[in-house]
Amino acid sequence: MLVSSWRATAAGETPSAGDSTAPSQHEVMTARGFVRYRSAWRTTQEIELIERAERAGDAQREWTARLERLRKRLDTPAQAAGAAEEIREISDPAAVPALAAALATEPQPRVRACYVEALFHVRAAEGAATLVVVAIDHVDPETRALAVERLAAIGRDAFVPPFVAALAGDDNARINRAAEALGRLGSTAAVAPLIDALETEHVVIVGDGGAAGSMSATFTPSGGGLSMGGGPKRRKQRVQNQRVLEALVTLTGANFEWNATAWRVWLASRQTPPDFDPRRG
Repeated sequence: MLVSSWRATAAGETPSAGDSTAPSQHEVMTARGFVRYRSAWRTTQEIELIERAERAGDAQREWTARLERLRKRLDTPAQAAGAAEEIREISDPAAVPALAAALATEPQPRVRACYVEALFHVRAAEGAATLVVVAIDHVDPETRALAVERLAAIGRDAFVPPFVAALAGDDNARINRAAEALGRLGSTAAVAPLIDALETEHVVIVGDGGAAGSMSATFTPSGGGLSMGGGPKRRKQRVQNQRVLEALVTLTGANFEWNATAWRVWLASRQTPPDFDPRRG
């Protein structure tokens, strides 16, 4: 009777009323593979994930504190060289969040350069992904260029996709920054998507509720229409992207200016073998 009741309960069945041989909750949960952990029943896989996340969080907090100490040493002449070298040689992926946060707010170019070099030395997906974000979105052009340079040292073609994805965004300024980065990467795999991004269409707000007859324009992700004063209206506007054109010229050595059709014809002629005969095979 004890064995059959135990098996029924472990299988999820409810023992009959008055069954004094019913196993305890602890016995039932243990039989189902659960472990009592911090006042809750969890699987060993859940426990492993929780503890792994906690270890990662602890390591990231330690790096934040350590990076703050190193940053203070950079302002001390006697310690600056050693601190800069220590930052540049960081290679722990757990340091990436701290490096990214510091890089976003650091006012000194020489210190930002140290952080970029550290992200390069991490040589993990987290470090490279952060360099891509820096290369597109950092406010300082020199820092963006340095990030692209380090990405190119890892592998030019490997980082084309995220920059190409940015070309399809709604932010015209970001499109141009991504194009500039692609030109610096030097990968001809970016030529076709750059041609597609020579001119992009955006929605602009015209007339922002100012004085009658006034007109203003800003990029926005949705809408359509046009107004002169009397409240904002939206309309679509095509924009020529100068940095896209510059990247195409850099990558190809050709220049068809804003003629996307001419660019595509040129690219097709470069991709077709010279002895190709469409009547064969």
